[in-house]
Amino acid sequence: MQVKNAYKANADTINMVTVLLKPGELDSLQDELEVPGKISIAGDSLVFNPDSAFVKGKSYVVESYIGVKFATVGNLISGTAKQNLQAQRQTLKR
Repeated sequence: MQVKNAYKANADTINMVTVLLKPGELDSLQDELEVPGKISIAGDSLVFNPDSAFVKGKSYVVESYIGVKFATVGNLISGTAKQNLQAQRQTLKR
């Protein structure tokens, strides 16, 4: 619900999910390139529609900070809070 409300308030500025093209083993550049596209909300799901079709045989990485926790009260008190958030990452192959 919080994600949906944040998206409705700032659809152009909120970056809930990033889709990256993963470089192949033989690619000269080993940088992941962001795949341009639009994200929409359908019920309780996020839907990514790329500007151009995914390429067969290529791998894509989906990154999301949705649901990632920075720290709990216990972490703050004990000094074990993370200094930076780690995105959830999932690799998908077309």
